[in-house]
Amino acid sequence: MKIEQISKQTYDNYLKQVKINTFLQKSEMSEVLKANNSETEFLGLVDNGEVLAVALAVIRKVFLGVRVDLMTGAISTNPENEYIFYEKLKDYAKQINCLKLVVKPDKNYCNLDQEGNAIGKVDSTCSDNMQKMGYTVNDGYIGTFEGSPDYHFVKDLSGFSSLKEDELLKSFNYNAQRKIKKGRDMNLRVRAISKDELEEFNRLTVETSRRQHFSDLPFEYYQTFYDMFSESAEFLVSEIDINHSVKNLTNLIEKLNESPKGNKQKIESLAKEIKILEEFRDNANTNVIQLANMVIVYLENQAIYFVGGSSTKYQKLPGAFMIQFEAMKRTIEKGIPLYNFFGVEGKFDGSDGVLRFKQNFNGYIIKKVGAFIYYPHPMKYQVIQFLKDIRSKLKL
Repeated sequence: MKIEQISKQTYDNYLKQVKINTFLQKSEMSEVLKANNSETEFLGLVDNGEVLAVALAVIRKVFLGVRVDLMTGAISTNPENEYIFYEKLKDYAKQINCLKLVVKPDKNYCNLDQEGNAIGKVDSTCSDNMQKMGYTVNDGYIGTFEGSPDYHFVKDLSGFSSLKEDELLKSFNYNAQRKIKKGRDMNLRVRAISKDELEEFNRLTVETSRRQHFSDLPFEYYQTFYDMFSESAEFLVSEIDINHSVKNLTNLIEKLNESPKGNKQKIESLAKEIKILEEFRDNANTNVIQLANMVIVYLENQAIYFVGGSSTKYQKLPGAFMIQFEAMKRTIEKGIPLYNFFGVEGKFDGSDGVLRFKQNFNGYIIKKVGAFIYYPHPMKYQVIQFLKDIRSKLKL
């Protein structure tokens, strides 16, 4: 048995035999990653011409060598072959002058409630096996969000029906319910966009990345992703037609005025919303405004909210809540049992704003085993790091 480069067709044919858990393992990601200036290879564990396991590898050029990343690990019809893959991968890495090998197996370590408390048992099988083979646990230099995140925030949708969306709404916390009811009053719309709308989509993701201090993906990445995953993904936007919303709110006020019940507080609240919307329209010089967006990828066992953004200026409007509600409804309609909000930092001290937003929808967290590192040429790697440190000090 040994690790070999295999063709895209061979890779795809093998994946037909297994149930993949993440779109990041699909061959289409190779083209998407290339749009982000990444070099990729399809690798296979081969025994007398038979493929026993496969992986998508990202090859990065570094000083005097390369770094190889398997950011969703290997996949096989037989889990034992995945560990054989990682063992043989060490030899392959040495042959191609790899200085650092990073593997993130797509394996669960444990479940946590949304506050970070452990649920059920820890499964250390993968971690134990990787360390027995000479891999070391992440030294802190491999980011939580590199490749597949270390912590996935998810919501079980298996008990909900597409015919009873209010039951889904009631499963959220009070804040989310209030925001979504407000979005309904305003008649906010969520729709899938066409490819020629990607520039506006990208504008929101760039704005969000700057606000939350992370690097956004290049526009070419979104273009390629749109093409490669056209059959299994949707680019969704939530937007407001202000004229339509003002009319809707005005009609609600008229109905409340006709009611014998005391609705003064509700009427005042709706009137205030109308005034805010009219100011937004005047300042924006447009009637239709995009509030939030997302890329959702549908798999057999889960739907994944991969990436998205929202407008800072219009954060008081519930666009981000409405788009998540709609995405979950679409997931239920497709008979998919799990909605994956994707990554959170794994910090439960209140500092993770992304986690706080996702907690509105009452889910739980899957903690993955994380990254493992192997140095095929440890002495060479240490010397290079030593030289880099000297050079850095000389620049000071």
